[in-house]
Amino acid sequence: MQARTGKKILIILYYYHPYISGLSILAKMQAEGLAARGHQVTVLTTRYDRQLTEEETLNGVHVVRANVLARANKGVISVALVRKIVQLSATHDIINPHLPMAHMGFVLPFIDASKMIPQYHCDLNLGPGILTGFFQRLSYWSMARVLEKSAKIIVTSQDYFINSHFSEYSSRAREIYPPIVQDRFGIKDCAAMRQRLGLEPATKLIGFVGRIVEEKGLEYLLQAIPHLEKKLGDFQVVIAGEYEKIAGGSVKDKIDVAIERHRGRVKLLGHLKFEDLVVFYNMIDVLVLPSVDPLEAFGMVQVEAMLCGTPVVASDMPGVREVINKTGFGRLVKKRDPQDIADKIAELLEKPITVDPGQLTDFNYDRIIDQYEEAFLTQSDFKQNAP
Repeated sequence: MQARTGKKILIILYYYHPYISGLSILAKMQAEGLAARGHQVTVLTTRYDRQLTEEETLNGVHVVRANVLARANKGVISVALVRKIVQLSATHDIINPHLPMAHMGFVLPFIDASKMIPQYHCDLNLGPGILTGFFQRLSYWSMARVLEKSAKIIVTSQDYFINSHFSEYSSRAREIYPPIVQDRFGIKDCAAMRQRLGLEPATKLIGFVGRIVEEKGLEYLLQAIPHLEKKLGDFQVVIAGEYEKIAGGSVKDKIDVAIERHRGRVKLLGHLKFEDLVVFYNMIDVLVLPSVDPLEAFGMVQVEAMLCGTPVVASDMPGVREVINKTGFGRLVKKRDPQDIADKIAELLEKPITVDPGQLTDFNYDRIIDQYEEAFLTQSDFKQNAP
């Protein structure tokens, strides 16, 4: 679907490329897809790294970064961000804040709320502490004001939103899956990577892809190893993901202890370049997403793995279960249950599922960008069109 009329679209979020997270990747694909359709897209984000420039153009998207005054776990305090939201909102047709975000509620009196179409990703969990607790309550108060004023709300899945902190607004929500460029994935030769990692051709590979953070539940996959040893012969757990520049901090130290406990069974590869990531998906026999926290609301890695023909084991949590429920290309497990994780992995390895990437059209990139355009360009609100 071609752009009917080019609009000036302002996308607002705390962390954008080159920061790596599911949310930042989603926003990047969304912004670049809309820019390619002829819209003028500005991304307003934070200058979380002082080495980043205050403004630049990336793949047709104008990126503006506001300086950060202080941090509270994953959140930020930025007076400059508030000022830039007000300034840029006045010159754009659509305002698309990606929540969670604490700042938007404070700028509502100074912007045209009729332009605003927020995108709700996940509930907050900033962890213990007086300051983080205050910031979390403040964020919920602020986001409630935004959602109350919005006739349209975009969510990555209705399943997550109806189980979220703001389920009362579900009648206004439109489900739009994360945009994934499917032709970037597919079947690749992985023999060279196996050899480079010293993995025998017959070794079964259980993979994980994601940031090494608490909400991913990686420790429960590692706790499943003794149960897997009773069920499987030669296997390895291979972990790919960023653990250095992580907002809120990584749990790599905890994972290192678990890896040492299971020496010889686990390889930690760190962040992979995209080309290597696609080969990694092809190399593993099953991808495991053992998430434990509502901060995990979808899990795009599931679709990416399936596009490479690899089945998935994922936690039976709102949003996270969406992909497997939609496709049938995997198994759901109880969260924080190493025995169930081991059982479902063994089941998939003993009775493999044939994954057909051709059946993943619901996650097609162009189709998703069509849905964003429809949401941004039509006058009707979602409440009127709700089932």
